[in-house]
Amino acid sequence: MRSLRSVILIRLVIVAAVSFLLAAGFTYYFYQKILLKQMIHDDNTKLGQTARQLQYMSDDVVKFSSSLIISNQLQMFFKSYEQLDTFDKFSLLQDTFNYLDDNKGLRKEVTSFALVMPNGEAFWSEARYDNYIYDRMKEEWYQNFLISGKLSGFTEPHQIFFNAVTQSNTISYIINVKDIQQSGSSIGQLILNLDYSSFESLLTFGSTDFDGFLWANDSNHIIYEKKQQQTDPAANDMLKNEALLQKEEGIRKIKGGYLLVNRFAGNNWRLISYTSQHTLIERGKIVIYLLAIFSLASTILILVLIMPAIFRITRPIMRLYHAMNAVSSGNLQTSVSIQTGDELEKLGQGFNRMIDQLRVDMEESIRYEQEKRELELELLLSQLNPHFVYNTLNAVIYMAQKQGNEDIVRMVASFIRILQDAVRMGDGQSLIPLREEISILRDYIAIQAYRYIDIFDVIWEIDDHTQDSLIPRNLIQPFVENAIFHGICPKDEKGTIRISAAAQNGILTLIIEDDGVGIEAEQLTAIWDKGINKEGPGIRHIGLSNTKKRLEHLFGIQSVLQIDSIPEKGTTVKISIPERYG
Repeated sequence: MRSLRSVILIRLVIVAAVSFLLAAGFTYYFYQKILLKQMIHDDNTKLGQTARQLQYMSDDVVKFSSSLIISNQLQMFFKSYEQLDTFDKFSLLQDTFNYLDDNKGLRKEVTSFALVMPNGEAFWSEARYDNYIYDRMKEEWYQNFLISGKLSGFTEPHQIFFNAVTQSNTISYIINVKDIQQSGSSIGQLILNLDYSSFESLLTFGSTDFDGFLWANDSNHIIYEKKQQQTDPAANDMLKNEALLQKEEGIRKIKGGYLLVNRFAGNNWRLISYTSQHTLIERGKIVIYLLAIFSLASTILILVLIMPAIFRITRPIMRLYHAMNAVSSGNLQTSVSIQTGDELEKLGQGFNRMIDQLRVDMEESIRYEQEKRELELELLLSQLNPHFVYNTLNAVIYMAQKQGNEDIVRMVASFIRILQDAVRMGDGQSLIPLREEISILRDYIAIQAYRYIDIFDVIWEIDDHTQDSLIPRNLIQPFVENAIFHGICPKDEKGTIRISAAAQNGILTLIIEDDGVGIEAEQLTAIWDKGINKEGPGIRHIGLSNTKKRLEHLFGIQSVLQIDSIPEKGTTVKISIPERYG
């Protein structure tokens, strides 16, 4: 059996553990539903800012190129170059590239220009009569643009050598040149080679907080890529494939983290960022740590504050427990000293008073037992007196027999048997055979028959096999007495009392029926409460409610006491009890 202190400590530990788990659950909920959502929203906002800056840069390039292709210099170049002689061609090309170089200062990210004639001939501002740019146009960056069928657009990054030792990452913007005088007629292409580092610096800064970052054009070609900081190349390939599959703008949860997609309104570029769960946890760990520390500190503080109170309560209780064990062992000289200044001190004082009172009661009980034994001795001596009564009544019987008066002999003999039964009621035997009860009942009826001559007749209907059934002593007599005095005597004519006993399915049923004046319903209710024959004559007066309580005490719900009465017709008492045999 656990002590009270251990039970309280166990419960306290359970409460602390549950509190800590609830705090952990709240921390997890806060991270998942609030903190994580806010961090992803912040990432999405930052991605949107980067996309807008990139959009502004690309819009400026588009506007710059659009202003160039409608200039008189470029329109004249593309429309008249093929019609000039060699010298004039050289001169026109020089003038055109000089014009473009003069405008290059307007956009710092522009590194060079290329002019492409309808027949495929190309000129590069850095090597005007060299086939270098023509050879570069056979690469994927230019071929992919031609395949797309677009009139203008940015290409994926590619390499351009400005000299034997200088190589530059480049993004080219290609735009078809239209004849402004003949709408819809294409007269060539203008290629603006842009310094990739201008875009890269912007994207590098914008991708600082992301584990992975991609810039893809509308043809799913990668323009910029920041690889995830992992040693497994397969993870980066999986991320790239997953990112390129996400066409729609928004937030996507993938294995290990979240993808954010932001689309450009004008050219369908996409910025795609990836943030791993590990990074998100690292970002939010300060909040998680604070919540965890707060929860742990709160739990420890609760334990520190409650433990002294628990010991303050359990120590006096343990003293009371040991004192009670000593008292239960018979040591009534035990006392307990509790000085806590609260209810426990009052409880200790009450315990001491109780022990003092118990000691006094024990002494009084001992004196009472001594007095009781003395009274039992006196009672034993007084029991000799009934023998004098029996001897006197036997003398009366002898004299009546000598004078030939048989009625007196029978009445006195019946009275002696009833008197002997009354004496036996104190021997503790509560159940007797039905035959003994009927024998005493016949003696009682014989006496009443001498008192009320020709007033009533008794009909006996007792099944033979019920004679040995056990019933409560003096169960039937009160109801017979009630039938005589309250049922038949008030009548103006002779009455009949029917007494029957039968057993069926283990139930013994006793019925006392008379054809007397009966009982009104209101009176019957009062009789249940006040009892039967409370003020009437008789040897013993046992109330109806007491009889019912005796039956319930002996047989419980297996007993039934039922009274039915019809005014001027009579009363029937039905008693049902379990059939028992000694």
